[in-house]
Amino acid sequence: MAGTKKPLRILGLADLHDRIEKLDKVREIDADLIVFCGDLHNAGNRETARHTAYALACQGPPVLIVPGNMDHRDFVPDLWEAAGLLMLNRSSFCLEDVGFLGMGGMVARDPRRLGNPARYYHHDDEVYEILAAAYQDISNARIKIVVVHQPPRGAQDTLYNGESSGSVSLRRFVEEYQPDLLLCGHIHEARGECFIGSTRIVNVGELRQGFAALIEIGEEITVNWI
Repeated sequence: MAGTKKPLRILGLADLHDRIEKLDKVREIDADLIVFCGDLHNAGNRETARHTAYALACQGPPVLIVPGNMDHRDFVPDLWEAAGLLMLNRSSFCLEDVGFLGMGGMVARDPRRLGNPARYYHHDDEVYEILAAAYQDISNARIKIVVVHQPPRGAQDTLYNGESSGSVSLRRFVEEYQPDLLLCGHIHEARGECFIGSTRIVNVGELRQGFAALIEIGEEITVNWI
């Protein structure tokens, strides 16, 4: 009789902000895949970013990454590709029977920010439209995982002042499509997990402070906090 299939172990990271030394905390964790939920960098220059990108790529497992609002749009796509990071932005990716959808950046409340060539800002409505279109690529996957920087509205998105700061149209997408898991970061003080319907929402926490999450995808999804 065939043995039980080994769970897929995902190391969920976010918000390193160029603090390379913090990668040492998670270097020895046994994972099949790293999923990085944005803000690898801290709006520094290309040379600083290059050191961080290569340090992450050298962790061992393949790295799926979405950009955050502090990652330079004008140079990270080429830099991350050269380092061997797999950029998942406005696109999909499949690993065996697990399908991933990615959407980086954050909603710009001030429309003047949309013209900034160095930042990943977008209209809120774009999130739903892009993820819904990309969903068709993973519709047959057994497990469906959304990777974003900014959380959905009302789910692990509460600021210190009590304000919800997530994306409204991301929440709409989750409510309608009910993926199995959503991984996010961005709101450092909102580390933790909750549910929107049957979708598990996991804000993996700020790696700059030493936080991360190890997610096992088997018959069930389990989260171990680091």
